[in-house]
Amino acid sequence: MRPGPRFLLVVCAVVAAGEGAALAFVAFRARRVAAAEASPVVRGEALANAMGCFGCHGPGGGRPIANPGSRAGEVPGWPGGTWMMWNRDESDVRAWIVSGRPEGREPDPGALLRMPAYGRRLSDREVDDLVAYVLAVSQFGVPAEPLAAEGRDVAIRNGCLGCHGPEGRGLVRNPGSLTGYVPAWDGDDWTELVKDEEEFRAWVLDGAPPRIAGHPVARRFLERQALKMPAYRGRLDDHEVDALYAFARWVRANPRTGRTE
Repeated sequence: MRPGPRFLLVVCAVVAAGEGAALAFVAFRARRVAAAEASPVVRGEALANAMGCFGCHGPGGGRPIANPGSRAGEVPGWPGGTWMMWNRDESDVRAWIVSGRPEGREPDPGALLRMPAYGRRLSDREVDDLVAYVLAVSQFGVPAEPLAAEGRDVAIRNGCLGCHGPEGRGLVRNPGSLTGYVPAWDGDDWTELVKDEEEFRAWVLDGAPPRIAGHPVARRFLERQALKMPAYRGRLDDHEVDALYAFARWVRANPRTGRTE
């Protein structure tokens, strides 16, 4: 028995609806990825990779190579205390990138490796982005609010920045998730995923707030994504969660632009 015209019409409508939904999802994800990639810190990371910075400073700027003959014995890494020996303020970071060293700072005479000057290879905006990334990776500047400063230490100790990026401003891919990446704390996703402090606490302690975990579509993405938000209940106390929230709010209130005002 051959299917009738009405059956074929229904099949065509279902196929068209499915294709429309798939195209809408692809467009939605593309918009979200484009917005996340527009962050100065994320653009700066891409530039650091393109300019070869990681060749000497190591992946992410955190695993420097040896520099025979230099006073420090290695190329300075961006995170950690060594970095602070070479940079007094944000303008020093810019000078290292643009000129190879800050004005008045003599090169290390015995160093085999010298910092290249990128001033002629980068636009002003690209320099801004690279500065923003280096500042975020090095966690330059201490939040004025003590609770936020404490929250930064909590984030570092508990691995939060590994997935959310330097200072929670990164772009770590996450196959199977709704957007394709782990949401940054300074991005547009925050306003949809964290309606208030209680939802933030639920993300940290339980892996998701009831509003998200109870939604059938959202739950499906939470279950199938490769990187799942861990539940820290029993590992963090209330004060540590309060501190994390204060730090996340500091991150959002203090964007890294790389520009020296």
